[in-house]
Amino acid sequence: MLSVFPAHAPADEPFARQLTLFLEAGCDEVPVASDAVVTPGADLLSSAETGLSADVLLLLLSPASNLARWQRERWEPILFAQAEEAGTRVGVVLLGACNFPDLFRRKLRFFDATSDTRFALRGIKRWINGIRSSTRPDLTFSPDLDALYTGLADQTGTLTATSAQATRFAREAARDFEAVCRVPAHGKTPAQIAGELGAQLAMTLDGPLEDNCRRIRDLLSSRRCLVIFDAPQVSLDALMPTGRTSVLLTDERSAPETPKTFAAARGLVKAGRFAEAYEILSQLYDAGLETESCAREMVWICDHWGRYVEASLLRTEYRLAPTEQLSLF
Repeated sequence: MLSVFPAHAPADEPFARQLTLFLEAGCDEVPVASDAVVTPGADLLSSAETGLSADVLLLLLSPASNLARWQRERWEPILFAQAEEAGTRVGVVLLGACNFPDLFRRKLRFFDATSDTRFALRGIKRWINGIRSSTRPDLTFSPDLDALYTGLADQTGTLTATSAQATRFAREAARDFEAVCRVPAHGKTPAQIAGELGAQLAMTLDGPLEDNCRRIRDLLSSRRCLVIFDAPQVSLDALMPTGRTSVLLTDERSAPETPKTFAAARGLVKAGRFAEAYEILSQLYDAGLETESCAREMVWICDHWGRYVEASLLRTEYRLAPTEQLSLF
């Protein structure tokens, strides 16, 4: 949780509201103070002093909020010494031409919103995300990727792009998301796509495909992630999040071939990716390959899923002991 206090004049409330909505859409767990406006009888520094209780203090500078005279003996202790003591990061956002100490540009995080508001908002968000992750923010925003930034990073959305564009965007915009996952989906089944995505999200997907998709969808819907699917040939409706995660579809068709062997299936079982393992085991079983070994694994998986009728039929056919499974090690 990282709190933000945008100290501003009443006349600058529209920008403060725009900033709040932008951060709420693009950051996880970053509450923005709603009482950061300069109150009657006070000034911007008074509001800033109140804002030292937050993790991040933003001074919104404009002709409406500018002090008639900036007294160094007043602003320097608040914005430097007291802020450091409180552990508060201080940033300055210039909304309109006005006079202010030159030290603000040189010693504080400075954002100029006078000519390009969207660029300033993106910079503020990336700076805040950098504070959360303890990383230095990279303020690179390639102009030719602006549509991807607008549709995926500034807000939640689903877009398509070339593989090269997706690669560059993922590299540049990584700090705009909690996580970036890229799934080689070309030629893959829904179970394989879900299994790979779940593995990248550090999830143990030991349920049937429908349950796995629901769990992935629920997680992504509540987190600010970017998921890139490379040239899927199957419907992704069961995986598509409806909340905070953005999705990018590419034309990349090179995907590693998944071996359809009993050993590969066993490896997937060991990794907790049961739906993928069951898919391979079923194919081998139907082809008459290693049927008894496949049946043992399928029985164990079906018991785990609560599909007892199917497990019982296989167990009866091969006279298998209850819950018997080959050793994983």
